[in-house]
Amino acid sequence: MINVLIKKKENQIINLKVIGHANSDEYGKDLVCAGVSTACIGVLNMLVKKDFLTNHLGKIEIDEGYINIVVDCSDDVCQVVLETLETTLETMVEDYGQFIKISKVEV
Repeated sequence: MINVLIKKKENQIINLKVIGHANSDEYGKDLVCAGVSTACIGVLNMLVKKDFLTNHLGKIEIDEGYINIVVDCSDDVCQVVLETLETTLETMVEDYGQFIKISKVEV
């Protein structure tokens, strides 16, 4: 199961965490895991390209089955990129909800 935790403050994403594996098929054939991974890597690449780390807007932690994006100082570009990932994952839940769970918290 892939667990996604999205924390928002005043309707702004301040933390987006993706943990786990879908296990919808055997390793190398798990299209759900591949889809989530692709969406996450695309967003991480865009954050890096838009100087998210260089401008000290937040931090990114990556490990096997783990991505954590912490936003310290947000801008419009960062929010659009993170909202894109949120929407992409929500769309995936519509068809693959047995493998992906999204939790949202307002802090």
